[in-house]
Amino acid sequence: MKLFTLYYDRYTTASTSKMINMPHTVLCHNNYERFNCIGVNGTLIQTNQPKGIQNNFNYALSSLEKDEWCIFMSDDLVGAKVLQNNKFIDCNIEYPLKELINIIPKCDKAGIKLIGLNSTGNPFYAKNKYSKFGLVDGRCFAIKKTSFKFHKDIFTIPDYYATLYHLCKYGGNLILNYCYLDFKRYEPGGLGSVSDRLEQKYNDIRILKSLYPKNIKVKNKPNEPKDSHIIIVR
Repeated sequence: MKLFTLYYDRYTTASTSKMINMPHTVLCHNNYERFNCIGVNGTLIQTNQPKGIQNNFNYALSSLEKDEWCIFMSDDLVGAKVLQNNKFIDCNIEYPLKELINIIPKCDKAGIKLIGLNSTGNPFYAKNKYSKFGLVDGRCFAIKKTSFKFHKDIFTIPDYYATLYHLCKYGGNLILNYCYLDFKRYEPGGLGSVSDRLEQKYNDIRILKSLYPKNIKVKNKPNEPKDSHIIIVR
């Protein structure tokens, strides 16, 4: 199983590679020589792809054989959680990764090509161990190599595009609601803060609405800019 984590410009502070005790590949766009935060199990590759996480997603997918699976992770890992007695508690980082890997044979039999983890950290939304129709969070997910490619013009919400594509083409994805990897979000560096990326996100939402008009809905969320939050509908 190939494991990729995607780095941009957190040359000293990106945390994921040093926290993973499994062989993995770290993909950066450029400035290979500036990174000093690669763990002993990591191999750093400079892709020379244009700015945009979707481009390095596609670079990694192009390295796979047909029907091969891989796992993607963000660069700012802080820990892992598992649901016990209706509460999320700390667990070993490898646990959610192994759960993704172990469920793949069942997904192959069911025709599922995209697997995610709990995306909210809220036990209320984890009453069912598994679900099929929600967002497959882009911070950590497993994907099977098909003809799918991330949309080249969707920068800020590529996980929504991947979720909708696979949902509409294959009828459902799989989300493991009982565990997740915990990441920092919108830290300095990386691809930018919420405000830095807002105009791009509005454009990304317009693209998604044109591609999947029946499957997304704008739903305003407290403490987020107006019309910047979307939900997936069936």
